[in-house]
Amino acid sequence: MRLSLVSQHLLVFLSVLSLTRAQTTLAQTTFPLITPSMAPTTITPATTTSSLTTTIPAATTLAGTATTTTTTAATTTTAKPLTALSYDPCYNYTVLDDLRRATSNQLQSSYYARYTSKLLCDTNVNWVGWYRLFIRGQSVQMPDTCVDQLSCGTHAPLWLNGTHPQIEDGVVTRNVCGHWWNNCCGFQSNPIRVKACPGNYYVYEFVRPNFCYGTYCADVRNVTINNHTVTPESTLAAPAIFYPFGSAAGDTNNTAIEDGSSSVIQLLSPFLFFGRTYRQIYVNNNGYLTFNQPSNEYVPYSFPTQGSQDIIAGLWTDLDNRVRGVVSYQQYTSGNVLTRATQDINKHFPSPNFYASWVFVATWNKVAYYALTSTETSFQVVLISGRNYSFILMNYGDIAVTGHPVEAGYDTANSMDYFVINGSINGSLISNLRNSSNVNVPGRWAFRVDGGSGSNKEDIVGLRAKLSSFSDLTDTGNVQVVLQQIKQELVKYGLPNSVELKLRKVQKIKP
Repeated sequence: MRLSLVSQHLLVFLSVLSLTRAQTTLAQTTFPLITPSMAPTTITPATTTSSLTTTIPAATTLAGTATTTTTTAATTTTAKPLTALSYDPCYNYTVLDDLRRATSNQLQSSYYARYTSKLLCDTNVNWVGWYRLFIRGQSVQMPDTCVDQLSCGTHAPLWLNGTHPQIEDGVVTRNVCGHWWNNCCGFQSNPIRVKACPGNYYVYEFVRPNFCYGTYCADVRNVTINNHTVTPESTLAAPAIFYPFGSAAGDTNNTAIEDGSSSVIQLLSPFLFFGRTYRQIYVNNNGYLTFNQPSNEYVPYSFPTQGSQDIIAGLWTDLDNRVRGVVSYQQYTSGNVLTRATQDINKHFPSPNFYASWVFVATWNKVAYYALTSTETSFQVVLISGRNYSFILMNYGDIAVTGHPVEAGYDTANSMDYFVINGSINGSLISNLRNSSNVNVPGRWAFRVDGGSGSNKEDIVGLRAKLSSFSDLTDTGNVQVVLQQIKQELVKYGLPNSVELKLRKVQKIKP
């Protein structure tokens, strides 16, 4: 995008067509690409004088005579302590702390038969050197007994087919099995090397398994893992634009389940959404609302979808409230929340003179992205109605960047009306939602969604606007951003959301 160092003053001639669908917005601002680092932490004690070598031979010659013992349960090869290694793997390893690998992470067979993209498969990992297992910062070990299939975030969990060594055993080789077809060793994977270390922990030289889907497990069956604790909601520094939420507001919490949803919520007042009246709703953990049925979809559809149901997406992406954060909801028919909603709508939409009679607040508070357990994302979707008017407020707090597909806005059945918030379809730009707005309130987007009395008009009118811009308005992308901003102003003054703006002419009159 070409940027001018001086402001360009332009005359823009537009035709406003009240057609059957809105325009999808484009990102307004370009930011540097930011992606969360997934690299594991490398541990090298300060007392060692040798630096960690990240490329370690897959096999090393062992000094001493190896003794092989065969039993019906496992084949075990033991060796005397290494002398050929120039380092001790007990102090040169990579931390592997991934909650998905925990033996307690049970999958649902019917669901994951459909969504294999969320399964772990360790053939996709470039294993180099030695690793130590942790879960939530607590040292754990590989299981050395059979693990239930569909555990550890995969189909066939990998476990150590043989006992762990003692310190005096040095480095040993152990066979690895994957539980499948109700057979604890349904898959025999490649052997790995293991070493017991002072301090009562183990390190493993993981290698690529010979099948998918399987992953090395972290055994939490006989240990107490420090539970993740959520800061009491009364002390959360929620943005001022947020409506009340949490236990103090009497919210109902969604179950902490991956890709889950609320049970059906009966609305205390009907909600009119572009001509359709709804008396029930679902709050889906992955950041969006549906009316007819719950949804476990974690990859957002690209609006307009031409689909069969109405969707309101605060931030539709792959969220995971099992490890961090709370998804909750509450509705109101009286009290201060209605007073606040009335004031907000009359501020954002000067016409009509509105009085709120019902408010529904859905909150995603500090929820993590799937597989990115240290991330926190907070936002709200607020539905407001009174008489025959309906509005949506989308409030955004801190939004973590992500590599997951994302989208914020709304879409209707057959996409007669839809809207995509500026910058919300790029995970590397998504944090800017906290500062963006269509009503001059940072972090808030507001929409009138009842459809309006003029939804079916097909008049063509002219609009002449004088703009000042630092952007090159001969660029199509920049033009779309400007048109969307103009559209939102027109909608606030009574035009239906289905209006379509088309640029007739741009005339540069200076610098």
